[in-house]
Amino acid sequence: KLKELARDCDVLVHEATFAKEDRKLAYDYFHSTTEQAAVTAKEAGAKQLILTHISARYQGDASLELQKEAAGVFPNSVAAYDFLEVNVPRG
Repeated sequence: KLKELARDCDVLVHEATFAKEDRKLAYDYFHSTTEQAAVTAKEAGAKQLILTHISARYQGDASLELQKEAAGVFPNSVAAYDFLEVNVPRG
């Protein structure tokens, strides 16, 4: 249902609590991985993906690695950070 809701959206803000290698952990705690968020954005036809709700285990450069991981699937991916501002074009 998420892909239907996000179909052709300008910006998809998706939680990505864990890296792709922690898929089992993400499943066990009802969260998503960066890869799952990126696949959702790609399949929904989103224009941009913003990763949020990133685990505290990924601090500093580790959060940039998560962004790179998502960008490998969906190039226009950004890891959210405090006070991030995003321009969304008016339709």
